[in-house]
Amino acid sequence: MSNPYQSPAFGPQHFQDAPFQSPVGANDYVWVSQVRIVAVLNGVQGLLEIPMGLMYIGMAFFIPAMIEAGNANQPGAAPPPKEMLTFMTGLYLVMGIPVLLAGILRIVAAVRNFQFRNRTLGIITLVLGMASTLGCYCAPTGIALLVYGLIIYLNPAVKMAFAMGAEGIPASQILAAFVPFRSGPQFPPPGPWSPPKA
Repeated sequence: MSNPYQSPAFGPQHFQDAPFQSPVGANDYVWVSQVRIVAVLNGVQGLLEIPMGLMYIGMAFFIPAMIEAGNANQPGAAPPPKEMLTFMTGLYLVMGIPVLLAGILRIVAAVRNFQFRNRTLGIITLVLGMASTLGCYCAPTGIALLVYGLIIYLNPAVKMAFAMGAEGIPASQILAAFVPFRSGPQFPPPGPWSPPKA
C-alpha cells in the first residue's frame, strides 16, 4: 500500500522546457521565396534559347543555299542530291522551331511566375525547355533548371502561394504571408490563410 501523503516523484525531464517547434508553415518562406529565383533563371534561359532557335532556323535555309552556290562555282561538279538538301533543311527546322518556341514561352512564364501566377505554365516550360538538348547548347543549364524548378514548383507551400496569386493577391503580400513567425509585440503572427474551397 502506497503512502497517499508522500510527494510525487518527478524525473529530470519534467523540469525541462519543451523543445521549440515552429508554427506550421514557418519554414515555408524559404521555398516560396525561391519561386522568384526560378522565374528569373527561367527567363534568362529563354533569352539564351531564342538566339539559338533563330540561328538553327536560319541555317535551315542558309547551308543548303551555300552548298548549291558552291557547286555552281565548280563547273562539271555533280550537284548535291535534292534529298540531302531537303533533309538538312528539315533537320535544322526540327532543331530550331521547338527551341525558339520554348524560349519565348519561358520568358512569358518567367514574367507570370514572378508575380505568383500560372504555376502550370512554369512547369510546362521547364519540361519543354528540354528541346534545347537537341542543339546541345543549353542542355546542361536546361537540365539543372528543370530539376531545381520542379523541386520548387511541386512544394505544397509553393502551390498554396500560387493559389493565393490566382485569387489576385499581390506578390508582396504572398511573400509576407510566409515570413517565419517572430515573437514579440512588434511582430504579431500572420493571419492564417486557407486555399479556397471547391
